[in-house]
Amino acid sequence: KIAARHWNADLRLEAGDEKYLLRVRNGLLLEFRELQAIELESLRPAATISASRDDWIELLKPVPRPFFQDLMAAQTRQGFKVEADDPISFHPYYRAINRLFELMRAESTAREK
Repeated sequence: KIAARHWNADLRLEAGDEKYLLRVRNGLLLEFRELQAIELESLRPAATISASRDDWIELLKPVPRPFFQDLMAAQTRQGFKVEADDPISFHPYYRAINRLFELMRAESTAREK
């Protein structure tokens, strides 16, 4: 909660052809949903995080392979790409973003059971 305080941003997550909106306000996750084609041009996200669907699946495994445990490693050594139109709304919250991925990983693992 501390890492995300004061965080207000829209993030676009892309898994291959699938595109999602993740909306954060005052550090709270307000919305996570698939984007509609009509929204793609009007959305101005703080950042877009994209990778193949297979790379996202690996990142969200309970115990991911090396260099899939963290966004920076996945960006540096794997197929993840981060484009930040507004670096001030993204980079200071790097720890919160990784925590978000940890929560997504936990949810993904729980759904598999």
